[in-house]
Amino acid sequence: MPVPAGWGELLVGAYHQRVTGCEVVSYNNRSDEPGNQMEADVVAIDNGGEFGDSEIYVCEVVTHMDGGLYSGTPDEEGWWTEYSNTKSYHHSLETLWRKFTDAYDYVDRAFPTTEDYSFQFWAPVVTGGKKDGALIRGLDALSEKFEEETDEELEVIINRDYTRRIDVLREKAKGDTSDYGAPAFRFLQILENLEETRPEE
Repeated sequence: MPVPAGWGELLVGAYHQRVTGCEVVSYNNRSDEPGNQMEADVVAIDNGGEFGDSEIYVCEVVTHMDGGLYSGTPDEEGWWTEYSNTKSYHHSLETLWRKFTDAYDYVDRAFPTTEDYSFQFWAPVVTGGKKDGALIRGLDALSEKFEEETDEELEVIINRDYTRRIDVLREKAKGDTSDYGAPAFRFLQILENLEETRPEE
């Protein structure tokens, strides 16, 4: 049974539908391989239109407004222990590393003819956003190490960059009243178009 998408995931899906131009957006995708527990929060597919150059976006989304990512302790030692002495930071980086390497294996099996993959990590608030904090440095290292291992880019979209992306989505919602079947975008349409529909006093 599919797990319902959270609002953070729905926002990212709406961004890819309305801004990136993806025709298909799917949430909480799980591998059908026995014993594989991987789950991709958002998979968005741009089929390339008339040019036929399809691209698949695989997104992990964490919407914790306190700035943390995952709570817990790491299962094993790894490169992530170089970033602060905080176990939850280590656990967060370890968890993301596993999620993205598993997601890479998943899309490589599920979409073998697609050449362009884009992996993204989205979070509105990550501790250290106003300076170069240990967790943010760890996320930068995650991106670099992922590219070294897979030859694919891992884009980190956090804090101000996250805000800028959602602001683009909000601008798209202004003056647009069409129903695209994207709940988060519909919610933004309501908020962004209130002034235009409010009766004059």
